[in-house]
Amino acid sequence: MKKPAHSTSTSPEAIKTGSKAKAARAGGKDKASDAPWQANGLDLENYAPAYFTFVATKLASGAAAVYRKHFGVGIEIWRVLVMLALDEKVSVNMVCKLIGMDKGSVSRCFKSMYEKGYITFSHDPRDGRVRYATLTPAGRRKHDEIKAVALERERVFLSCLKPEESRQLIDMLHRLHANLPNVERATQQYLREHVIKPGHEKPGDEKPGRAK
Repeated sequence: MKKPAHSTSTSPEAIKTGSKAKAARAGGKDKASDAPWQANGLDLENYAPAYFTFVATKLASGAAAVYRKHFGVGIEIWRVLVMLALDEKVSVNMVCKLIGMDKGSVSRCFKSMYEKGYITFSHDPRDGRVRYATLTPAGRRKHDEIKAVALERERVFLSCLKPEESRQLIDMLHRLHANLPNVERATQQYLREHVIKPGHEKPGDEKPGRAK
């Protein structure tokens, strides 16, 4: 007599067992997803670099919109105009070093300013590869027009501080600016100790004692 064929249907007990296992797995997932979300980011209210970024970005954005609309120049050209009004002549490298702009941006600014008639060029007699920019009378007038607006913006910006607080702020900003090279040296040191694996250094990674 033939044995009954093996049934592929699942018994009620198996269904119960499978359901319990599935419920347990689902419960585990639900438990994990129900865990309260916790913020672990930077405390932006007390993180100094964030506020420097917020302030600088908003000031630059507002100034750029005004200068472009009313004076026909962008914020980068204005920054170069400021330098040229302080020095008789400046090179691309001088602007990069003081303001922090990259060479490409400064070169584009020089080209635009030359086309607008704001600057003329001359070469260094000791090194013909170095080119200096000098303000023309038109460039000086453009600088002076924008300078009046820039000083008014600064006046209002600092109006929430007492005169002594403003002086202290400027002093602290000078000290913080002078301290930036130490920040970069400390960053490289931290990377060597905590991030970069031995033997995985990339070209340009600074070695101890050779930070610039």
